[in-house]
Amino acid sequence: MLASNRSAPIWGGFLLAALGAAFCAWAAIAPAESLCVSSGCSLYRDLTFWGLPLWWYGTGAFSLLALFCIFGKQAAARGFVWLMLAADTALLALMALTAPCAACLVVAALIAGAFVAIPGELRRDRQQRVSILLLVWGGLFFANGAALATERTGAWNLQGPDNAPVTLYFSPSCPACRQAIAALAGAAPDTVAYRPVAENDDDILAIEQMRRAVEQGASVADALRKVVDAPTTATNPAMPLFEQARLRWKLLRNKARVLSTGADRLPVMQIAGMPRLPFGHGADGTPPASGPVSSQAPRPAAPQQGPSSPVQGHAGKPAPVPAGQDTALPFLTNDFAGCGQTPASNATCN
Repeated sequence: MLASNRSAPIWGGFLLAALGAAFCAWAAIAPAESLCVSSGCSLYRDLTFWGLPLWWYGTGAFSLLALFCIFGKQAAARGFVWLMLAADTALLALMALTAPCAACLVVAALIAGAFVAIPGELRRDRQQRVSILLLVWGGLFFANGAALATERTGAWNLQGPDNAPVTLYFSPSCPACRQAIAALAGAAPDTVAYRPVAENDDDILAIEQMRRAVEQGASVADALRKVVDAPTTATNPAMPLFEQARLRWKLLRNKARVLSTGADRLPVMQIAGMPRLPFGHGADGTPPASGPVSSQAPRPAAPQQGPSSPVQGHAGKPAPVPAGQDTALPFLTNDFAGCGQTPASNATCN
């Protein structure tokens, strides 16, 4: 009978293995933009063993598995796909501790599919070990899938692009946040991403009022000023339940991002790169006016943390600005310099 013929091709395993080999080969030669849809994709794209990327190892493994299946080598195919599933389980554990990779999850699903499609031995002890391995793999796959979904959901910007050099998390009821927004009021439109966080229920109504003002063309600073000057409960009707649920979901995502930085207070400012203009230059790039040498000496700048590090504010009444000190932060253009990790090179600075 065909079911007992060990030389018969295993078509299900062969098709999945061929698809996996083609996908890994495409991932190895495809441009980074078409592959990196998550942080883990760019992280693991340059991971190599003995100078060879992981994608080429995947291409070879799937190709060998396809040969075992097409020639009906059931025992060899079953043992080899078991090793592939064990190796993929270890990779899923690594991704769970670092960052999820969408392309790697596609490969993981193909390996698991081939594992199920290739029939195994009927020995009880081996089936028990296989079940445990598949259970561990499934748990790690689900964890990575959930992490990927969370990452792709992202944070919500009240104003500004996601890739802005400066990201500010703020609350309308936070005095220090108001000072930070006032300091960033003169920034270029594409320089700052404003992400609101609700500290109480009143903040939800205030943020909704700010959102409507921003949609009408107002700046975040002007929208916040209107909220502070006019009580939200007196000028706005109650939000519909559905709209309130949507807004709470967006604010919850922003709050989760704040907590992930380790910050315990607002505002939280994240900076990527540094502005090219010196602190003494004007917003339009003009050098400081000529004067005595003492007046042109640069003032000592407050120590700043590295790129993408949160800068925590302090709750309470904002401290007065000393005489002669700039009240605006030097993020007045979208010309930022920094070092970025790219698939082509480990560090590219401009």
